Amino acid sequence: MPKEQEPVREAAHRLAAGAKIIAFARRPKEVTDPLRRLEAEDDRRRTLQNLLAALIILLLMVAGFWLIDHLRTSARIEACLEAGHRNCLPIPGMER
Repeated sequence: MPKEQEPVREAAHRLAAGAKIIAFARRPKEVTDPLRRLEAEDDRRRTLQNLLAALIILLLMVAGFWLIDHLRTSARIEACLEAGHRNCLPIPGMER
C-alpha cells in the first residue's frame, strides 16, 4: 500500500472507533417456485372473472324477469282495451 494512503486509513480508523455500528440481521429469503406463483395469480384472476360473470348473469336474469313482468302487464291492458272495457289500468298493489 502506498504511504500516501496510510494517514488516511489511520484517520478513518480513529473516526470509526467512536462511531456506533448497527448490525442488521438478514432475514432468510423465502424461495418460491415461479410456477406456483403464476398458478396462484391465475387462480385469483379466474376467481375474479367467475365472480364478475356470475354477477352479469344475475343482472341479466333480474332484467329478464322485470321485462317479462312488464310485458305481461302490457298484454293484459291491451287485451282489456281490445275487449272494449273502460277501466283497464291496473290498480297499484293489486296487479296480480
